[in-house]
Amino acid sequence: MARVLCAWEYGGELGHVQRLTALAVALREAGHEPALAFSNLQHAGSTSRGFRCYQAPLTTLAEKPDPTPVSLAHVLVEVGFHDRDGLAAPLRAWLAIFALEKPDVIVADYAPMALLAARVAGLPAVTIGSGFSSPPLTRPLHGLRSWEPVSDARLLAYDDSATEAANRALAELGAAPIESAAQLFVARDDILCTYAELDPFGPRENAEYLGPLDDAMPGAELAWSGEERPRIFAYLKPRYPGFVSIVASIGAAGASAIIAAPGLNDAEVQSMSSPHVQVIGRPVTLPPLLAACDLCIGHAGLGLTSKAMSAGAPMGLLPTHLEQLLIAQRVEALGAGAYLRPPPQGAPHADLTPWLRGLLADEQKRSAARHLRERFTGYSPKASAARAAQRVIAALSR
Repeated sequence: MARVLCAWEYGGELGHVQRLTALAVALREAGHEPALAFSNLQHAGSTSRGFRCYQAPLTTLAEKPDPTPVSLAHVLVEVGFHDRDGLAAPLRAWLAIFALEKPDVIVADYAPMALLAARVAGLPAVTIGSGFSSPPLTRPLHGLRSWEPVSDARLLAYDDSATEAANRALAELGAAPIESAAQLFVARDDILCTYAELDPFGPRENAEYLGPLDDAMPGAELAWSGEERPRIFAYLKPRYPGFVSIVASIGAAGASAIIAAPGLNDAEVQSMSSPHVQVIGRPVTLPPLLAACDLCIGHAGLGLTSKAMSAGAPMGLLPTHLEQLLIAQRVEALGAGAYLRPPPQGAPHADLTPWLRGLLADEQKRSAARHLRERFTGYSPKASAARAAQRVIAALSR
């Protein structure tokens, strides 16, 4: 039996929680003893399944974060590696958790400080994620904005800044320095829980893509009406700029629509619903809705996007941050959907009705989505979680 500590630090989506919880369940079923360390313990109550849970140590965000990071090193600088004297404290906190938990191996989901602490403690570590937080290990780390010119000098500057901050913390603990930002992501294994088609860095040579690990909690069971109309399913964040106008655009597109927007209260749900548009303020069970819809609208999170691909549903995507934007670009390149970049400075989108009607009428995108569905007919989230657990334990003997 192995003791496994699953760590999540950065990123605000529930995908991290669902992925690590699914892995922890698979590890426990295989006879091992996992524990969880989450940056947001609000999610731990519904997903902990009896696992020991810890608050992950947090770094200090930059006072005015740059909304357009150009590399993962730049992202790290914005979320804490700008503070060249402030990383020793969270590093010590991780080491304290290690001393309490006594793990045999660390699993890091977008958790570079946990990886750094594992280096200090001499513990084996494995990375897991959608691919975004485990970049190709180059110097400098790859640029993430291919549509904008970014000099190597600028990429190197962010690499050097992140490296210097890490090395100051390592020196304070008497540990050996790292040579580049890429070493912040080095692990014995890198488990890619996505499809090759959605990897933000593109398909990687000789990589095993397990597909998303899914531990979604059951949601409301909804069904499509028998109306002879196109069907739009949308999963949207109420805080997204222009959310109300987007709901209105969906209603004006001439379709029958189901819109899931967890967080809306009953009064808001009632005010936005109409005879052809059902709005719901809590999670829903996705497979039956996606299997029978003509268009899926979402923010290009890995979970919904991969489920829509598996169901053969064409997509209209409204990404809210860089990782989602990169996934949306992959979907558009596959011909299975289209995306709109976030409006400047949080302004709402213009009327989306023409865009939605165009997507509903686009037979090429519908055909491409159906073709993609055929690639994923054998995918099993449970089997993928079991395979990920095997790879975590195999890393102990490397």
